[in-house]
Amino acid sequence: MNLDCKHSLSTAILLFAQSDQVESAVKPIAYQKKQNDLLWQKMNQKVIQTIHKTNLPYFISDEKTQVGQSFGDKLSHAIQLVFDKGFEKVIVVGNDSPGLTVTHFKNAQLGLENKKWVFGPDRKGGTYLIGVSKSVFNAALFAKISWCTNQVAAQLKALSFKESTILSPLADLNTIADFKNILKGFSFYSTFKNYMLSMLSYQHPINRVLKKRYCFEIVGFNFNKGSPIME
Repeated sequence: MNLDCKHSLSTAILLFAQSDQVESAVKPIAYQKKQNDLLWQKMNQKVIQTIHKTNLPYFISDEKTQVGQSFGDKLSHAIQLVFDKGFEKVIVVGNDSPGLTVTHFKNAQLGLENKKWVFGPDRKGGTYLIGVSKSVFNAALFAKISWCTNQVAAQLKALSFKESTILSPLADLNTIADFKNILKGFSFYSTFKNYMLSMLSYQHPINRVLKKRYCFEIVGFNFNKGSPIME
């Protein structure tokens, strides 16, 4: 948890995402384990760096601190813990939307000042950000949302009725094509973009017996989607 900056007990950010080690194990995106470890380390680092820039207090909920059987139970419990610490509003994000910026957090914070809910929809029926006020949060109903499906955004909107602000959509990571499309939005000089592009392919030496020499072959990645995961 970060409480180094001056803040009022009003809005906090909750990063609900698994640790680097677990993400790498359950989401084998990169061909080699070492590359996959580095990729998820970078993904977690990026979202934490972005959160730091907001100057809002934040908490991290990972597999070590989550309580519950289902994804919905774990997420609801993590949000309730933040409310129990005295905060009135919580902004929840995961680690699989690298396009997430400080502006998204600021817009979410502003949205919660005018409405009870804020949603950042992804492009496949899910969400990359959820903002909720303590006054309307019902842990039991929230846990029953069909999490990790394309029905999440629709069910959350139904739950929030007209008390919600909708942010601009962002893509999350499901396929290599998703990944490449997301990276197109980053500057050509972006260190993050260049690092991630280096993870999309690697050169593997193959000894071609007939020619008795080495050549290089581009090998692709198998991209799997998994669920994200308080400190």
